[in-house]
Amino acid sequence: MTIYRASLSMIAGLLLSAYLHPVWILTALGMAAGFAVLAFRTSLRKHLVFCTLSAVVAGSYFLVYDAFHASELKGYGREEISIWVRGSIDSAVQRDGDIARLYVEASDWSHDMKQWVSLRHSERIAVRVRLSKEEQAVQADTWKRGSTITANLQLSLPASARNPHAFDYAQYLRWQGVHVTGETSYSEIKVGGERGLWGYFQQWQKDAAEGVERLFEAPEVAGYMKSLLLGVGDEVDLETANMYADLGLSHVLAISGLHVTLVSSMFMWFLERVGMRRRSALVTTACLLVGYVLLVGASASAVRSGMMGGVGLASQVAGKKVDGKDVWAGVLIVMLLTDPYQLWHIGFQLSFAVTLGLIILVPFSQDVLVRIPLWIRTLLAVTLAAQVVSFPFLIYHFHQFSMASWLVNLVVTPILSLVVLPLGYIALVAGMIHPALASWPVLLSTELLHWLHEPLFVMQKWRIPFSHWPHPSWWWLVLYTGFLIILPILWKLGYHRQRDVIVCITLFIGLFVLARQPFSAGDEVRITFLDVGQGDSIVVEISDQKVYLIDAGGTLGLPVRESWREKRDPYEVGKDVLLPFLRARGIEKIDRVVMTHGDMDHIGGMAAIVPRFSIGSVLVNGITPEGKQREILHQLQREGVPILTGSPGQTWSDLPGVEWTWLWPGQTSEASGNDASVVLRLTAYGKSVLFTGDIEREGERAVVQLGMSEVDVLKVAHHGSSSSSTEELLASLRPKAVVISVGANNRYGHPSREVLQRFKKMGSQVFRTDMNGAVTLILTPDGMSWKTQGSNT
Repeated sequence: MTIYRASLSMIAGLLLSAYLHPVWILTALGMAAGFAVLAFRTSLRKHLVFCTLSAVVAGSYFLVYDAFHASELKGYGREEISIWVRGSIDSAVQRDGDIARLYVEASDWSHDMKQWVSLRHSERIAVRVRLSKEEQAVQADTWKRGSTITANLQLSLPASARNPHAFDYAQYLRWQGVHVTGETSYSEIKVGGERGLWGYFQQWQKDAAEGVERLFEAPEVAGYMKSLLLGVGDEVDLETANMYADLGLSHVLAISGLHVTLVSSMFMWFLERVGMRRRSALVTTACLLVGYVLLVGASASAVRSGMMGGVGLASQVAGKKVDGKDVWAGVLIVMLLTDPYQLWHIGFQLSFAVTLGLIILVPFSQDVLVRIPLWIRTLLAVTLAAQVVSFPFLIYHFHQFSMASWLVNLVVTPILSLVVLPLGYIALVAGMIHPALASWPVLLSTELLHWLHEPLFVMQKWRIPFSHWPHPSWWWLVLYTGFLIILPILWKLGYHRQRDVIVCITLFIGLFVLARQPFSAGDEVRITFLDVGQGDSIVVEISDQKVYLIDAGGTLGLPVRESWREKRDPYEVGKDVLLPFLRARGIEKIDRVVMTHGDMDHIGGMAAIVPRFSIGSVLVNGITPEGKQREILHQLQREGVPILTGSPGQTWSDLPGVEWTWLWPGQTSEASGNDASVVLRLTAYGKSVLFTGDIEREGERAVVQLGMSEVDVLKVAHHGSSSSSTEELLASLRPKAVVISVGANNRYGHPSREVLQRFKKMGSQVFRTDMNGAVTLILTPDGMSWKTQGSNT
């Protein structure tokens, strides 16, 4: 138990060191030490002193480790200077179309390749390589981890999240030990042939993956089996990967303890059948596990599983019994000593948390419903424990947790793990001897996958309630964690009578309900102007009653001329920006969608939203739709969503004190293009906001002629173009604040200096998504307040 307490203290020390100033750390530790001295029981005093000292040592270690890994190139990245670097490739190379991504462990740098400067310690750089020819793409696929590399890199600093609770690339790289990124082209990079140990294992993994391709003819099945058997996850069919994510099955494709147990058991069985003594077989299998972990990519879950499996085998060799928690704790300490940044990796968190949950919770949960057969109780206990422990991680990082995942995991995971996975390994091993020997496990596993996936794809299309979860508050995370910690302690103390079980279940349901944040909205209107680049997307949340989506941004995709350039999962605003934000807000129904007009930078992202959300109605400008807008409206009509338009002066109210007014265009208006954009006015608690779409000079003149009064906030039309925000309009509106939705360094020169000068002259406060990131306006009966992503991350 000592090593277990040390591991938990180590986690606490690392977290304190990462987020608190050293003065606060010393204060907190001093208070803990003082409490330890005052403790009445000697044993409690010893435990507190030990935990405090462990946290101090861990915190100090983190500070030293972090200082040692400080960047020497960060200044060049801030100035976006090009330099030459040389070192070695420190990751598998991920190629997606005409872009290759890899990590480089740089040891030296130079301005001109004549005089090289050695770094005090090697520095990891995230590199993006542009490929211009298919031959270059083929060559990039041959690059291996460990190969030497020399490259001319345009350095820069990684971008932080531009929208609330979005993926933060800078933070992600921070915990990968990366402070700067580099961009280059194939012509400015030279890769040597020295691969080292990593390169050989990567080549063997590639050879095994090619073997899977030969055995499984269907590309989607081959890509799936590569991930399931070898940890090669970037070839899983995109639709299948999304379905697994939506239904909470992604963990199946991660190399885990089940893989290690299965592989070691199969190898042990083989060695014993060929006559090897058990002790020798155990030692040989332990050595095999090292190679297996390296073969499948050495992810955090694979390393943890391999190390714990190795300790288990070693204990059998020594004839000793080990405590599961101590093994877990020892592996955790070793891995964090090797790289404490791993504590912030989602794979590391889930792997260790779920494993500990299974070790602690499964024995207790089996004591419930004792009349049910043991194998059913075990299956229920494992599924329940894994789901309960992973829940806070999933809603914190991904804001997704399907209520159907409990049942899906209970039924599907055992089949995939105990039938498809072994069949896959049997096919892979048999195929190495002769392809004919693998025919029946290939056929059976393929049919099983088809049989399982068909209903799962149907289930994915169901709009299951409570699948999107708002970003959890820190206090909820503390309460939930405390509940999971205290539960087994109380159980050991004898609190497992029927009424105790009922109380525990009631508390858990209460925490589950609190995760939905049912009391967070209150009397407020929250308007978020998302940063979607060069486009518009605005989410209006009216208390917890109504949600409006005004435009959805869009990505102007160019046709791909050559097939090799095609991206596996190309960036798209609706999928990659709007959808994650709506999930992070816990939004599952959009009461009203407003499509101001048909430009792609306003409605292109809607294609990713329509299949995933219930939509009450859609407001359009009444102009005959064309192109992409027509496709989206037809899709909405097939789902029975009403398509509506309005007329000037039309009003409606969602709540007392909250009213909308349709200002433009009229049903008989002859406006077209940008000037036909829907213009709405929202009045909430005495404050007014004007949404203008992309109207230009003529449209603004028509709106002014309707008799516009002053507004508090203006959503600037057409991204700040000089053809909009005319002096006539501004003289009528006299906005106190304006919001410009505009892409950084856009080719149109938006917003124009002329328009910015008008706002300055007017005395309006200016918010810009290219400079501020997402801009959030909150209206309450007490007034209005602003938050920007730059200051409220």
